[in-house]
Amino acid sequence: MDNLSEKAASVVIKYTDLDNNLAELSNSGSLTGNIGEVINYSTADEIKKLAKQGYVLVNNPFDNKGKAPVFSGDQDSYMVTFKHGRERVTADNLKYGCKLEDLQVKGTQTVHYVGAGSRTPRNEVSTITFNQILVYDQVTGKKIGSKGWEKVEQSFPVVAAPSILGYIPDQVLVGGKAVTADAPNREYTITYKVNEHISNKEQKAEVKYLDIDSNNEEIVESELLTGKPNTKINYSTIDQLKKLGEKGYEVVSNGFDANGDVQFFDTSDEYVQTFIVTLKHKQVLVNAENPLDGIDEAEYHKTSKRVVSYAGAEDETPEEVVQLVNWNRNLTVDAATKRVIADGKYTTDWKPERESYSAISVPVVSGYHTRIKEVPEEKARLANITEKIRYVKNGYVIPVDENGQKIDSLPKLRFASDKDDPTLVSLPENSLKDEKYEPEKVDLTEIDPAKDFEAKYLLKHKYVTINKDNSHFDINPGSYRRTVTAIVRYEGAGDKNPKDSIQTVQWNRSITYDEVTKEILEDGKYTTDWKPDKEYFEAVDTPVISGFTADIGVVAKHDVTQSDLFATVKYQKNGAIIPVDEGGKEIAKAKPIPFLTDLTDPTRVLATEEIPEIKGYRRTEESVLIKDPLKDIKVTYILKPNYVLVDSEHPYRTVKPHNYSIPVKETIHYVGADEKTPADRIQGARWRRSLTVNDNNGKVIEDGKYTTDWSVDKKEYSAAVTPVVDGYHADQYQVKAHGVNKEDIDVEVKYQRNGQIVPVNSKGEKIEHADCPVYITDPTDATKVLMEQPVPRLLNYMAQDSSIVVKDPSRDTKVTYYTFAEIKELSSAKNLKTEIQSIDGKTATSNVVSLPVNGKRRKAVVTFVDLSNNATQIASSGVLSGNVGDKITDLYNTSKQVEELKKKGYEVVYNGFDPKGASKYFEEDQRKVATFTVAVKKVKQLKPKEEKQAEKTSKKVKEKSKAANSDEKKKKNHKVLKYIFPWMK
Repeated sequence: MDNLSEKAASVVIKYTDLDNNLAELSNSGSLTGNIGEVINYSTADEIKKLAKQGYVLVNNPFDNKGKAPVFSGDQDSYMVTFKHGRERVTADNLKYGCKLEDLQVKGTQTVHYVGAGSRTPRNEVSTITFNQILVYDQVTGKKIGSKGWEKVEQSFPVVAAPSILGYIPDQVLVGGKAVTADAPNREYTITYKVNEHISNKEQKAEVKYLDIDSNNEEIVESELLTGKPNTKINYSTIDQLKKLGEKGYEVVSNGFDANGDVQFFDTSDEYVQTFIVTLKHKQVLVNAENPLDGIDEAEYHKTSKRVVSYAGAEDETPEEVVQLVNWNRNLTVDAATKRVIADGKYTTDWKPERESYSAISVPVVSGYHTRIKEVPEEKARLANITEKIRYVKNGYVIPVDENGQKIDSLPKLRFASDKDDPTLVSLPENSLKDEKYEPEKVDLTEIDPAKDFEAKYLLKHKYVTINKDNSHFDINPGSYRRTVTAIVRYEGAGDKNPKDSIQTVQWNRSITYDEVTKEILEDGKYTTDWKPDKEYFEAVDTPVISGFTADIGVVAKHDVTQSDLFATVKYQKNGAIIPVDEGGKEIAKAKPIPFLTDLTDPTRVLATEEIPEIKGYRRTEESVLIKDPLKDIKVTYILKPNYVLVDSEHPYRTVKPHNYSIPVKETIHYVGADEKTPADRIQGARWRRSLTVNDNNGKVIEDGKYTTDWSVDKKEYSAAVTPVVDGYHADQYQVKAHGVNKEDIDVEVKYQRNGQIVPVNSKGEKIEHADCPVYITDPTDATKVLMEQPVPRLLNYMAQDSSIVVKDPSRDTKVTYYTFAEIKELSSAKNLKTEIQSIDGKTATSNVVSLPVNGKRRKAVVTFVDLSNNATQIASSGVLSGNVGDKITDLYNTSKQVEELKKKGYEVVYNGFDPKGASKYFEEDQRKVATFTVAVKKVKQLKPKEEKQAEKTSKKVKEKSKAANSDEKKKKNHKVLKYIFPWMK
């Protein structure tokens, strides 16, 4: 919408002084432009210049919110007003020619001492200063007035008469009176006389703590101090001053023990010695970073806000926007009284954390408009600000034609709200589905968008769909419909040529036609891409014609295009097999046999063809290999008889293969291990012999020239070690080797579930919820379990034995567990010894109960063997000695040696000494050195890049190893394990 006018306008911005009868300080000069155009001018530089001269901005009606107005015919000037800035001049801020004596008055308190001869103290002079604050005009530099004295009244300190040995003062305390700047001076005289009556009685003294800021009031009650004449006064002000410091006081003077001074009792009973400690109130800085108990936070921290609220848009009304600004200032506070000191030395004015509220864009609400586009940036102030924005509903636009008649087919719509500016509206788009109307351009600047408005809408376009189902007399059908064909022609086979193969595709599309402009719109709303009724021409198999071969077997499937496609297939006559005798002449009674065309491929003949028999002749070849399907092949026939070899490598069509080749096998069936049952193991063999056959009649000749006896490709099926299945044991260690005969052999190996360790209590009853671990199958012998099995640990129980010896792998073994109460009872009754041991040697949950035995000496040794090197010993614990019943694992554990071996590239395969913290003891029936074995093997160290490949290789090797089931390797491993575990058979 265009809201500018071509009418010219001018404006001037004036800068005036409110404190000098609106005197003009400067102006912008005449600024010109068209009405509605933004005035390209800013007051910022001029305001900054005047501020440096001491002026303070009061009002800026032009662009104080950061946005310049537009030229208007109603306003030709703007007045930016200023006042004179004011500045306080103090003793610490001397300006405008002021001298210190103009701002200060000093007062003195003089105490004269007389009568003590040469011992008379010097006069004591105290000074106080009165300061006033003057106010000056920053523009003229002239004095405006005074804010008065900072303190109207001040007190001098109280002075105590100094003690002089042998003299008595006529006054103990003088001074301390309050004075004003008008009469600031005071004088006093203290006269001493000789002490004619020296006293030996106990003397008195007191220390007074006076508040000079409260007319020398006593802060705390004085303590009466007593002592013998001329002795040290045993008192210190330190503790009292510390307490007063915590209450907000600070020392002005200390007349008792400043600088470590020492005071003595006098010798006169006529007066009480008095010492004055003068204090004043501390003035402290209080602000947000330095709060003080007793001072309300609101005294130095406030939050102001600007609320922008919206109304008038019903449910679409935006929520109000709240902008917050934190204000802070410094306070000067009397720490003793908690009184805020106005204009104190730390006091500052309120200062906002940011200078202004940022501008807020008024949200656009569809169907509504506002008077302003944004709430402008505004300088922050302590008082809260509320801005109210009202939305007005847009009026209706009533569409009429060129004659001003209402267009009944078009609905009346409201003015369209501008998407970026809530103050602007535009005429809405108003069209039917296939009829496009456009409104005439209208200057909306003079229109109230809240009222209904009649606007002319002209029909510009009328769109219709044209396609095979909706034709139009103005449109050629070729614009939306096409037919494409694909033709395959056959030639070369005469009257056997197949008919042409013809496929057709219909291409269609829809187009958009504008009945007003008479144009076809290529990208119109109804226009679609060309689309065929199928995606591709089907592949066409070339027909097979007996006696002919084609140059193309299949005309391939082809994507449909918008152009016709053509292909030609040519046939040629096949060659033939020509029978000839040994002299190369054609055999008269034998007709040529044409090559057979491949029924699955018309471009080929059968690659090999069986040579036909001719009565009275023997073929020299069984078949011929055809390389050129069009070239004849001569085949020689020889008169019979003709004996031929028949065997696996020379089969004969009339002799069945089982007459000369019989396959047999041995199958080992594994049963009884449920889902863990290994798959059947099959070994195969084959019996073979050769036969002699008369080629002319196909008969087998007994004892012919090629006939041999039956023979087998191996003598026996190799022995098969039974696979180890965890949790089960088998009925046989291996299936022995069997001789091969001409019948299949079936062998069954049965697995039986291993027994369990059953935890029972001292009564022999099974312990509820206790795990019953299944015996561990011997990894080297599927028929056995490990002879020694560790017992499980149970919470709140201790086992009678750390392990058990299994005699029958299928029977369960009960292990007695004792509760802690039973252990305690047994310990007191039988002297029961309990041991608690973990892997690292530290105390853990009890897992072993051992009865005491006689103290006979026994020996043991732990050896480490390398399975990678024929079980060679590579380390040892040395001989371990102890009494029967002593725990061997208290003397030695394998952890340190295992860690050293791991660093050398070994890994533990079996730990027969202390696996998982198990304990071993010197036994009563031990008659030789007990030997425990830890078996390790070398592990190849791989680089990170090799790890993936090694993992794949390892997996393949394992699979091959499992499949091969090498008997030799099993025997070797069994020997090694037997060396490590002597109990193995």
